[in-house]
Amino acid sequence: MANFVSPAFDFSNIVPKLISWRMGGMLAAVASIFITPWNLFNNPAVIHYTLDILGSFIGPLYGVLILDFYLVKRGKLIVDDLYTVSETGKYWYSKGVNWRAVMALLPAAVIAILCVMLPSLEGAANFSWFIGAGLGAVFYYFLADRKREV
Repeated sequence: MANFVSPAFDFSNIVPKLISWRMGGMLAAVASIFITPWNLFNNPAVIHYTLDILGSFIGPLYGVLILDFYLVKRGKLIVDDLYTVSETGKYWYSKGVNWRAVMALLPAAVIAILCVMLPSLEGAANFSWFIGAGLGAVFYYFLADRKREV
């Protein structure tokens, strides 16, 4: 059940006017059949490859979040502004998206994915999460808007 509820909410939050929680659950159920997760257990190399790819996406996100919290925001949060949709909130960005963070995340994820996909970098595949996290943090360090400090 835990593997159903979260994706159902995720899909319904993409376009809430068009996708209900029930429809999101149906999308998750159908997608899980096409992904064929039972095939992961047939080959340990596939599990390892899947985790390396997943780490390539999650690592840069972690790097951006940690750098933003500790170096840009200096570890301070305005809790009330975390839950507001007002454009005057401290965490409101251009149409709700921090494009500087996205621009730091994308090249870091691409480089981490290349570490997994390119045979010449196969030794780095085991460290794709760390590579992505480090690169995401470095890229965001140079792109972050330090005027938006809390």
